[in-house]
Amino acid sequence: MIPGYESLSDQVAALAQGAVRSASLVERALERADQQADLNAFVALDRATVLAQAEAATQRRLRGDVLSPIDGVPIAIKDNYLTLDFPTTACSKALPLEPSRADATIVANLRRAGAIIFGKTNMHEWAYGATNTTSRFGPTRNPHDKNRITGGSSGGSGAAVSAGIVGAALGSDTGGSIRIPSAACGIYGFKPSYGRASRHGVLPLSWSLDAPGPMARTLADIKLLLPYILGVDPNDLTTANARPFKPTSLAHTPKLLNLTGPGLERSDEVADAIAVALDRSGIEAQSVSLPSVDSYFAAWETILHCEASSYHAALLAKAPDAFSAVTRAHLEAGNKLLATELLIAQRLRGRFVQALVEDLPEWDALVLPTLPVVAPRHGEAWQHFGGRRVTTQDSMTWFCWIGNLAGLPSISIPVAVSDTGLPIGLMLMGRPGQDEALLAMAEWIDAHMAKEPA
Repeated sequence: MIPGYESLSDQVAALAQGAVRSASLVERALERADQQADLNAFVALDRATVLAQAEAATQRRLRGDVLSPIDGVPIAIKDNYLTLDFPTTACSKALPLEPSRADATIVANLRRAGAIIFGKTNMHEWAYGATNTTSRFGPTRNPHDKNRITGGSSGGSGAAVSAGIVGAALGSDTGGSIRIPSAACGIYGFKPSYGRASRHGVLPLSWSLDAPGPMARTLADIKLLLPYILGVDPNDLTTANARPFKPTSLAHTPKLLNLTGPGLERSDEVADAIAVALDRSGIEAQSVSLPSVDSYFAAWETILHCEASSYHAALLAKAPDAFSAVTRAHLEAGNKLLATELLIAQRLRGRFVQALVEDLPEWDALVLPTLPVVAPRHGEAWQHFGGRRVTTQDSMTWFCWIGNLAGLPSISIPVAVSDTGLPIGLMLMGRPGQDEALLAMAEWIDAHMAKEPA
């Protein structure tokens, strides 16, 4: 980005003041994308298309016809959101390299607000993985260390924002796919409550777990984007009762519960960083053990696999080679699950929501590390922490799945840097539907915490 205009909110202010034009922001974003092409963050990006959008935004400002505060700022879009001007492939060979006939609802909202739809970002194929190493376009690399993964499945969006190519990007989250790369890449990522953000036009992984949301360099950027993300969409009936975004402030010091116990282990390095961050914030978090974590995690996995296999059933039967070997194995395993197993998983889901919302001591937000380890190296199959030996895939979703199974709003905040220079994120999860209250808590903690330099 142009020096001084790294964040979305900086760009919005600069455009409003006339200090910069949209074309300049887009030219710099294109330059940064070219300079950092080895990150493999983008899978579709067309100079003429984005510059034409920027010129239209400039002309609107000259006429005094600004559409919204974000009119003229570039925003990257994950490759599972339908877009009129770029192909949508979910980074799979199963879909053609051609533009869609329509925009996803959230993309359409951004476009109507004048935002520049700045290309499509790399992702784990069909969002079916948390490392961003399985993609028809190859793996995405972490801007903090190119030998490390970004996490996924929104890894291209995480890399693009972290590298300063764009100030913000869209991701989607089924078991942490917004928050995982946000933590691994040292940015902010927000997963809305289930049913407050439209999934229309976002290619699904798991209908009852998916949530679209923003990834950005600051919380102010997240706040700028939520009005175009939260609210009713007639094309997605789960949003029928969704409220539009209405910012709020804290009425009292929030009550935080730090979830611990078997199944919620973390490395000593991460545990220490989170403890220091909370201490600096001035908020005391009560540690509470969450029982039966392994059973609830299995319920989340069962629901995910069953719904994913159901969505892909026809294509898997017709053209199994259209999927990578890894994704095909996941889908075939999902086909082997029984209806009784899915029903048991759904019953466990109900118990889990009750356990979090009703059975725990009073809380405003649940707090955990976003990830139990710093970003793993490419090619690492296993992670070791807290006496556990865990696959790298499972280590990425180790905590994040909680927010999806229970439908909670969740946010990842960068709070520290490891001895090896890798970001560490803190995750807050709020009560269902209380997205604004969660954001206010995140803002309070972020403002009161003396963070280590990134």
